[in-house]
Amino acid sequence: MTIAYRATAAVACLSLLAACSGGGDHGRPSAGPATTASAAPAPSLSPGPSRTPQAPPFSTRWKEFEKLPLLTASGLVDVVATGPRQAWALGYEDGAEDSDGSTVVLRWNGATWSKLPGTPAVGGYDGLDAGGPDDLWIVAGDTVAHWDGRRWTRTRPFGISEDKFFDDVATDGDTAVLIGASEDGAPFIVTGRRDRFRLQFSPEGVLDAVTSGSGHAWIVGAAPHRDCAEVTPLVVHSRKAGREGYGQWEAMRVPLVPGGTLTSVVQISPTDVWAVGKIVENARVERIPGRPCGEWVSGVLAETDSPALPLALHWDGRSWKQVALPPMNAELTGVTAFGPDDVWVTARDRDRPDVPVFLRFDGRGWTAERAGHGTVTAVAAIPGTKDLWAVGWPGEYTDDGREYLLRRGGRGRPG
Repeated sequence: MTIAYRATAAVACLSLLAACSGGGDHGRPSAGPATTASAAPAPSLSPGPSRTPQAPPFSTRWKEFEKLPLLTASGLVDVVATGPRQAWALGYEDGAEDSDGSTVVLRWNGATWSKLPGTPAVGGYDGLDAGGPDDLWIVAGDTVAHWDGRRWTRTRPFGISEDKFFDDVATDGDTAVLIGASEDGAPFIVTGRRDRFRLQFSPEGVLDAVTSGSGHAWIVGAAPHRDCAEVTPLVVHSRKAGREGYGQWEAMRVPLVPGGTLTSVVQISPTDVWAVGKIVENARVERIPGRPCGEWVSGVLAETDSPALPLALHWDGRSWKQVALPPMNAELTGVTAFGPDDVWVTARDRDRPDVPVFLRFDGRGWTAERAGHGTVTAVAAIPGTKDLWAVGWPGEYTDDGREYLLRRGGRGRPG
C-alpha cells in the first residue's frame, strides 16, 4: 500500500516562494539545452507543502542486505549502478567520533557485495560515479581516485595544494566533472580526463551535487540572495564543445525560493532534469567580513534549526519550475529516475526521523512509502530493471553503528 498525492495546479508566479522563471537576480540564463528528447509531463508549481500527521505506510518491496563485508562503526554515503550486475557504493568503516575511519568502496557483481581491492586511503568519503566497470571515480577531501577495472590511480588536480576539497563527481565515460570548495569556502568546478584537469568556473554560492550525460552537465546548490541575507536555489549548466570538453558554464534562471538549497540532481534527458533539496528559514551564505556579497562569497551554507520543507525543481527544456510535493516536514536527500513517468526521491521526515521516506512521481502525481531506518544518503535506479539501490547509516553515531543497503524490487506498481 502507498499513499497517493495528486499534483495540483498552481499559478505561474508564486508570490512567496517562487518567482516566475526569469525572475531572481542571482544568475544569467543559459542558452538552454537543445531539445533532443521529449520533455517530461510538466509538473505543477507549489508555494510549499504543509505538515500532515499521516505517515506513509511501510513497503515490503524493500529488502536489506544484512551481511555486508564491513567493520562496525560504518556507513555508506553514495551508490551508483550501471547495470543489473554492476553497482558500487562508497562509505567508511571502523570510524569514531574523532575519525572518519577507512574509505571503502563496495562492488556488486549480480550476486554479492564485496570490497573493491586497493581502495586508496584518501581519508574521507564524499562522492562517486561510474561510467562502467572500467570507469569509476571517487572524491574525498583533496584527493581524486579513478578505477580502470584493474587498479586505482590517485590524482590531485590542484597539485600539492592542500586547501582544495572535493564534494562530488560525475562522469559520462569520457570527461569527469568535479566540484568542491577551497578551505576559505570559495567553490570551484574542475573538468578533465584521468590525470589532465582544468579549472573552469568559480560561481558564487555553494555547490552540492553534479550529474552529466548526453553532452550536458548540471550542478546544483545554493546562491546568495538579498546581499547574502538569504539563499535561493542554484543550477549551473554546461554542454560539451568538441574535444575541449565542456564549454562555458552558466547559472540558469530558476524560481526564487528564499531559504532553498538543492542537494541532488538527475538528468533523464537534456530536456528532462530533476533537482531536489530543502527550504530552511534564515539559511544564508557566509562571506568574508567587510567584503560585498556580490564581490566574493564563500561556499559555506549557514542554517538555523528551523524545520525544513521539501524542495523539488524540474527542467523541461525551456524553464525550471518548482514542483508540487506531498505535504511533509522533510528535506529531500536524493533523486533518481527510470524515465519521465518513473522518478524516485528520498526524504528525511523530521517528524519521524527514524524511518526514511521514498516518493515516486508517475508523471501525474506522487505516491509515498517508508522503508529502512536512519537516514538514506543516496538512491540509484538500476538500468535494465525497475529495481532501486539505496544506502545510508543510522540516524545517530555510535561506535557499533552499522551501514545499511536496501534494494527495492520493481515488479508491478509500488506498494
